[in-house]
Amino acid sequence: MNAKRNRPHKAADSRRSTKGKARATGQVRIIGGQFRRQLVPFIDADGLRPSPDRLRETLFNWIQFELHDAYVLDLCAGSGVLGFEALSRGASWVDFIELQPNQASLISQTAQKLKLPNDCFRVSVGDALEKIPTLSVQNSIDKAICYHIVYVDPPYDLDLWVPMIDLLIKHKLANSQTLFYLEDKRELSQTLQQLPYDYTVLKETKIGQVYATLLQIEQI
Repeated sequence: MNAKRNRPHKAADSRRSTKGKARATGQVRIIGGQFRRQLVPFIDADGLRPSPDRLRETLFNWIQFELHDAYVLDLCAGSGVLGFEALSRGASWVDFIELQPNQASLISQTAQKLKLPNDCFRVSVGDALEKIPTLSVQNSIDKAICYHIVYVDPPYDLDLWVPMIDLLIKHKLANSQTLFYLEDKRELSQTLQQLPYDYTVLKETKIGQVYATLLQIEQI
């Protein structure tokens, strides 16, 4: 899993802007890497709840050796702080998918503030389940590849963890080496039993009221 990875080629549509300036109602701080202490703004919207510092610190301790040159997918990105943390710590590419246009605009504004080049991120606005089939990832030699790390953190009440993972696998955007990070307000074992694949739980914890799980799917 630590094999050398090619950096992505420039993508003409990697930075998608929206008109006007979205108004933030809160901020969360990047906690590690080159953008440490930089603030990431977010709006007040149903289901938008940035992962707290302690939980993010735990996650990035889990995946710290997998981030170098990684291709990352931030489903239901919200503030986008998980994706920005990954870029801050050495990821090559992050796809942000966010349903709320105003929040997607803030993600683009944050990327501009951090002076991120266009060839290391893409912001897509819309429903994650509809966007997944439209995604593609190419490395520097235009070879289609899978994401190395996927954040699956939808609004808890929608119960979308299994449909999202299943769709990523069916569209060959994830494989047996992909790390999936999931958050929920309840323990995830019953939810994961619905997966039509064998899987291995690599790490799991409960911090505050949130359960977090890191897993891989076996033999895709």
